Amino acid sequence: EMSNHCWKLWNSSVMTWDGRVVPCCFDKDASHQMGSMMTDSFRSIWRSKNYFQFRNAVLSSRKSIDICQNCTEGTKVWA
Repeated sequence: EMSNHCWKLWNSSVMTWDGRVVPCCFDKDASHQMGSMMTDSFRSIWRSKNYFQFRNAVLSSRKSIDICQNCTEGTKVWA
């Protein structure tokens, strides 16, 4: 069962080769861009409204987010 939480959203992120910041490594196509290091500081991206809204979406309905559907973070893998 998938829980509505993900510790990675508060502890790490991923930067693509061209400076785009995405929430995690499951976002292979950078479809959930939080910002760009080419134009903004990491601190401002991390604290941005975009990141805040994505974190809230995970807390309210993680299973509705495409990149979260195949992730085992926060799930019970072993009985």
